[in-house]
Amino acid sequence: MTFDNQVFKNWEKSLSFIDLSNHYIFSYPELIQATDCLAKNFGERSVPMVAHLVYGWMPKILNYSRKSNQDRKIFQATLIENQNEALSVVENIQFPPTNNAWVGMSKTLHFLNPMMFPIWDSKVAKVLGVSATKMGKKDIYIDYMKFIFSNTDKHFVDVVREEFKNITNYEISKVRALEFILFVTGEN
Repeated sequence: MTFDNQVFKNWEKSLSFIDLSNHYIFSYPELIQATDCLAKNFGERSVPMVAHLVYGWMPKILNYSRKSNQDRKIFQATLIENQNEALSVVENIQFPPTNNAWVGMSKTLHFLNPMMFPIWDSKVAKVLGVSATKMGKKDIYIDYMKFIFSNTDKHFVDVVREEFKNITNYEISKVRALEFILFVTGEN
């Protein structure tokens, strides 16, 4: 599936949503730090722990499946350094152990490596014109990752990142900046 870059045409509007009173924005760096601590101390065993952190950040309850232990494959997200490796990690996940949902899996992957994995959810899917039935498919998430990667060098990405740093006193990745624009666009 291909996505239209026009979804970023009103990116400036996202700047007004950078607000520390929003618990998603306020808690984001703490979740990044907690994930990093868990990953360093528990290795691949941290994957379900991170998933539980993520689901605490979401309006859902987690059912983490151990039917096919994929923690080692998922933990590879912490080690990758380029887009092709990120795509390979996702391709190697047989099914998301997070409620069998790519939304929760994308968030788990994002907190394991925010530089490489964009968050995928219904608000982003809405902006991109992806139906609820299609948003749960791995290939759609992979197409979304490729779309995000193809836009990381747009001029407005650094503007959003700088504004985040000025308002919140923490930095976000280019991937997070693009996903944030789409998320807040989907809220309105």
